[in-house]
Amino acid sequence: MDLDVFWALLDQSASASSDQHERRVWLTSRLALLPPGDICGFETLLGASRGRVNTFAHWHAAYLLCDGMCSADRFVEFQSWLIGLGRSVLASVAAFPDALADVPAVRTLLAVGAPSWPESAWPLWEGLSGVAREAFFIATGRSLDNALAILGHVPVADAGLFTGEVWDLDSPAEAALRLPRLWELSGGLEDAA
Repeated sequence: MDLDVFWALLDQSASASSDQHERRVWLTSRLALLPPGDICGFETLLGASRGRVNTFAHWHAAYLLCDGMCSADRFVEFQSWLIGLGRSVLASVAAFPDALADVPAVRTLLAVGAPSWPESAWPLWEGLSGVAREAFFIATGRSLDNALAILGHVPVADAGLFTGEVWDLDSPAEAALRLPRLWELSGGLEDAA
């Protein structure tokens, strides 16, 4: 599977469904029709996409957006949500975590504030990480993880939590310095005053 097909499937899943559960079902059913090598390719490209935003700075951005409620496990779900927003959003945020402030969905969420979000509005997509595994099992009756291990694939989660410099996630000064636009949108300047 090449990168264009990977992103086309994600884009089509967004157009064909109204929520993340439907999107997962759509993706799983489409992937299950593909050759096993393409399903492995989808998982590999998903991991590579997740790796692009697997830095401490990106975790800090997710932590700030989620009002401090973004554990390491939830960060993986945040990465999936970010990938689900599309290729251009991922590229922008991968290059510059504070570009999250430009994403319309993020601006809407911050305007409302995390305490007011319904469960379905959280910037998390738990189901994306299981799509290829389920599709591979449907298509072959075998484990995707075993197939990927034979191919020498190392999942992002197994490569380490994140890369990059580490600082205090709860520090307003760090947030204002490292994520100034996201910090301002989150009401940080008002909190600091």
